[in-house]
Amino acid sequence: MRSVMIPLAGLLLLFLAPGGLCQGCAVSDKERPLVRDLQRKMIYSVDPKVPPNPSILIALRLAQDHNKRVEQDMLKKLSQDAVQRAAKSFSSGQVALHILAQRASCSNPRQVSANNSTINLVQLLEQKFKDELQNIVIHGNPLTNFYQLSLDVLALCQLNGRLSPARASVLLSPDQKKYYLSGQFSVDTAAVAILAQICLQTTGRPLPAKVTKKLRENVQWLVNKMLAEKKSDGVIGNIYSTGWAMQALSVSSRYLKPGAWSCPQTLRRVLEELPKDTFNNPMAASQILPSLENKTYLDVRRLTCSKDPDNLPLSTPQPTTPTSQPPTIRVTYTVFSDMNIIINNSINVTVPQGSVFFKVMEVAQATDPSKFSFTYTVTSWGPYITSVQGLQADNNQRTYWQLLSNGTSLNQGAGDYVVSQGERLEVRFSTY
Repeated sequence: MRSVMIPLAGLLLLFLAPGGLCQGCAVSDKERPLVRDLQRKMIYSVDPKVPPNPSILIALRLAQDHNKRVEQDMLKKLSQDAVQRAAKSFSSGQVALHILAQRASCSNPRQVSANNSTINLVQLLEQKFKDELQNIVIHGNPLTNFYQLSLDVLALCQLNGRLSPARASVLLSPDQKKYYLSGQFSVDTAAVAILAQICLQTTGRPLPAKVTKKLRENVQWLVNKMLAEKKSDGVIGNIYSTGWAMQALSVSSRYLKPGAWSCPQTLRRVLEELPKDTFNNPMAASQILPSLENKTYLDVRRLTCSKDPDNLPLSTPQPTTPTSQPPTIRVTYTVFSDMNIIINNSINVTVPQGSVFFKVMEVAQATDPSKFSFTYTVTSWGPYITSVQGLQADNNQRTYWQLLSNGTSLNQGAGDYVVSQGERLEVRFSTY
């Protein structure tokens, strides 16, 4: 059903969607330049050396303004990447995002073609999802995590793939093991799980009463947990998880008590961060953009492309050349593990001011590789640390390398967190 605009300081938007009344909010015309600037930054920051990111295209397609040439170029590159690597290299969640990006671009995910080859991404996801479930049976954990499993359910639901709603309702049921990371509730995972289960309830296909009841119980539990993470200023979890949370809560009004969440307050808080370049990472920007437009991943299946405006012009960004060398800062860097292998090594590292955590790790490794060597993989969020001193993160063992500053876990990755003078940085082998 179509959206109905209701004035409220230019912010509040209520809209009807399958399954009941949904509440969200969008930027006003006065604030729209901030959104357009964010879109441009996302486009400019795409690294041609990194595999294309479907999340960026999904966000751009959910926006009000478009640059058709850029979006078509992204779709072409995503199709080429999927044909070349999806079957062997993609995780299930990556396939799910590629499916949603294709659908958001009005392209058929069941017939993605490039370089004289074609791949059925929906069929591939069905198989990878089956492999995830089999790994849970054997090892007690999925091959990836429940964030990706939730993406799988969401994509299969939207594309009418082979999926048992009953099994999905059990898979995404409340469990600390699924929704907590190092003792902290994962707002991101909960949000995608909510969207996936709302999708299952709103496909128009009848569900057994028992399954509907289970899905509703799951969503209510997740919504309550998410609201418990809401700060007084409207941020939910942290500023980077707030975009996902806004999507989830905007389609969950039937699960919200009156006054439990103020979408306009959360939106205003997010808008405060845009001029500060808080969302410089294109992946972070892609997660906040849909909520600024009062859209969610559930809108992907409703997008049409023929009437899109081509109204987001780009200019060539001018490279800036530093006039002088930046001053240096000194930090302490520690590698710690009290599991499997005992490690506790520290080093003082000098880096240029403005350096990120990853730079500190590189300098430490170059200084003493016997104590600070590490490996990483490039993800859509940037470098993800896979091992330090040969100690490998293992999803089946639920272990990973946690990044900390002054004893506090970081919300940003190694490639984004900018370090400061005198900071105590740590990578700690942890369980989730």
